[in-house]
Amino acid sequence: MRKIALFISICLLSAQTRAQSRMDTVAVNILDRMSQLMGELSSVSATVHTNYDVSNRQLGLVKHSDEEHVYLRGPDKLMLRSEGDKGSRAFYYNGKKLSYYSMDKNQFSEIDAPNSIIDMIDQAHNNYGIFFPIADYLYPSFVDDIISDASDLVYLGTTTVNGKECFHIAGVAKDKTFQFWIANDPFYLPMKLVICYTNKDLNPQFEATYCDWQINPSLPDAIFDFTAPHNAKKIKMADVHHKKTTTAVKAKGK
Repeated sequence: MRKIALFISICLLSAQTRAQSRMDTVAVNILDRMSQLMGELSSVSATVHTNYDVSNRQLGLVKHSDEEHVYLRGPDKLMLRSEGDKGSRAFYYNGKKLSYYSMDKNQFSEIDAPNSIIDMIDQAHNNYGIFFPIADYLYPSFVDDIISDASDLVYLGTTTVNGKECFHIAGVAKDKTFQFWIANDPFYLPMKLVICYTNKDLNPQFEATYCDWQINPSLPDAIFDFTAPHNAKKIKMADVHHKKTTTAVKAKGK
């Protein structure tokens, strides 16, 4: 029997003793393991395919999608390139400044930023409504935040995402339901996330599928620095996103 099977069997016995709490120990241990391993990475890159609902007065919920390429090097480097319904755009963070560039409009903006990825992500979301994919998984309090907000957290067994065997976890919180698919391999990387916002009209959904993970790649400083193209127009960062997006699952509601 594989080691992971033994691990799950032990956790299942523990979970049975906590049934009344509706907090499945297997699910908690899998998420803890994922969070621990993500936190130990010095650098990472991934492609994220997102699908999300946008409310339309006449049509109801309209599905939109983007493909985003994320490059991250701790503790203070992040770069994102995105193509899709939000347009062709990029964000650059070099530990001092956060820069935004719209390839479609040849517009850019820059702001001073904190000297850590976590603090930058908080500032960008709280002040400008910017959401970075995989951002939630970087928080040391990621699992604690889920547990504090969830009324149910359940391990549903294994299933397959894009040919990869994954642990399937589902949960219920006061304003959403959510599901995780975590790779059943030594790295426990997130493979898929689905959220249904039950506190909003028509219960819009957000879905992210993660692929092309690279663990501890060599990422040079230059890819995180931004130089404005010729004739690019400078705009205020507040003009980038007029409406705040919602972070995926963190209970704190960053």
